[in-house]
Amino acid sequence: MFPDKKKLIIKKGDYFVVSTDYFSKLKKKRRLTQSEFPMIALPWIIDRIENGFFKKPSEGGFSNFERSTTVEFDGQTIGINAMVHCCAENVPGLNIWNGNRKDHIGGITPQQWDIPLYILKDGLLDELKAIADKYA
Repeated sequence: MFPDKKKLIIKKGDYFVVSTDYFSKLKKKRRLTQSEFPMIALPWIIDRIENGFFKKPSEGGFSNFERSTTVEFDGQTIGINAMVHCCAENVPGLNIWNGNRKDHIGGITPQQWDIPLYILKDGLLDELKAIADKYA
C-alpha cells in the first residue's frame, strides 16, 4: 500500500508468516513486525474471502450485516473483518487476525494483517492460493 512498506509471506513450519518492514512516522525509525497463522487456516481464509466477502448476498456471500467471521484451528482463533478504511481513508479491505498470538511490537493480542481489497484482486489472492495448494 505504501511505497516504504515491504511485506513478505514466509512458510515457517506449520505456519505462514506475514513479515512487515516499514518506517514508523511516530517513532521515527524502521520497524519490523510479523503475524503468524496456522497453515491449515489458509484454505479457510481464501474461501471466506472469495465466497463470503467477494460475493453478493444473492450469490451466497455474506449479508450486509455480516462483516466478520471467525474459526478455530489448532486452538488458535483466526478471524477476518471487513474494513472501510484499510491502511488509508476510504480504502476498503480486510483485517485478518490471530487472536491467540501477541503482536511483536505492542505485546498485545491479536496479531493482524490489513489487506486492501485491490491488492487481493490484483494478484495477492492468487499467490495465497498457490501457497495453500503447495503447503496446506
